[in-house]
Amino acid sequence: MNESKEISVLKSKVENRLQRIANVLLLNASFIDNLGLLNGKMGIAIFFYQYSRYTGSKIFGDYAGELIDEIYEEININTPVDFANGLTGIGWGIEYLVKSKFLEADTDEALSEIDNTVYRHRLQNPILLGNSNDMFGYGFYYLARIMGHEKGDDNLNTLIKKYHLIFLTDECERILLQKLYTRYNIESLSTGTINSFIWFLLEMHRLKIFPVKVEKVLKCVPEFIEKGLQDFDDIAGQLLLLNLTEKTVQVVTDKSLRNLLRDLLKKKNGEILVGDSSDETAVDNFIKNTWQQLVYQPYFTYGKEVFLQIGKIFSIVDDEKNWNNRLDNLTRDNIGLTGFTGLGLGLLFYRMNEELRTTKSEIRTENIKEHIG
Repeated sequence: MNESKEISVLKSKVENRLQRIANVLLLNASFIDNLGLLNGKMGIAIFFYQYSRYTGSKIFGDYAGELIDEIYEEININTPVDFANGLTGIGWGIEYLVKSKFLEADTDEALSEIDNTVYRHRLQNPILLGNSNDMFGYGFYYLARIMGHEKGDDNLNTLIKKYHLIFLTDECERILLQKLYTRYNIESLSTGTINSFIWFLLEMHRLKIFPVKVEKVLKCVPEFIEKGLQDFDDIAGQLLLLNLTEKTVQVVTDKSLRNLLRDLLKKKNGEILVGDSSDETAVDNFIKNTWQQLVYQPYFTYGKEVFLQIGKIFSIVDDEKNWNNRLDNLTRDNIGLTGFTGLGLGLLFYRMNEELRTTKSEIRTENIKEHIG
């Protein structure tokens, strides 16, 4: 079979699997109690909006809209605030959908109640981490809220958001520099948690908000990076941490800090091997890379190590025994972006990237023909 035919067959198989994933989610998503971004309805809604745009089918977009309506109806005083399951992730998701033009809304109005609740929780909690694996959801949320309005210092809403971000930078200092988390039964921070803090600091640096404090806090990240790069239970997290570390090297002004970070990168070079993982570990890494690709823009780079595994990933997923086993073990805890939906979104991103690459190649070919002609 020639290469073009193999690509055509793979495309057909991936799209067939995507349709089957969408069908499963259509039947099950409304019954999920979790409203959150990574483990619940918000992440599934994002998949359906993306899938609707890819297929051109209004049905999937309408269903995504129904899920958003359900989320708003079901939010209550017991809804958590964390990024994976709660309000900061839900609010981030609404901002993402509006900025991606899936929804039309004034987010200052649509998110006003979430703004108020997140603010109250922030004031009431002595530390803005729930556990050692908790992402810095407050940072993700408030940065999402200010994006697109960051230069509007004559706008009261923008100034209020910048005030929140300045407070959160102080919180980064308390957590990372002063290690405040150790007072609250958190012994150490996971690679995922470390990634979320470094991402926040990089974004604050890019926006030039509270730059002196950001530089100060960045000086303490090498010890956390070194620990994170030893976490071989989280290969996808390690790959992201390498990306974030490389970006940090590019922006810090302190020469000794740059050299220290470069030494960590050199030491780690070539040590992360994703090709030797088991089938399910490979799929888990693929899924985690997918939601990281969604959340960690613009610092996420889809590493060639993961991209080259797409053939392996799909051969695993395409196996009927594996597929049926996956369906048999589907629960409310593994149906979201960190599980079944993340698998679907990963395959969808792959197809979208392939179509974009094909389109660019066709344009280049046409340009060459015109030039020769």
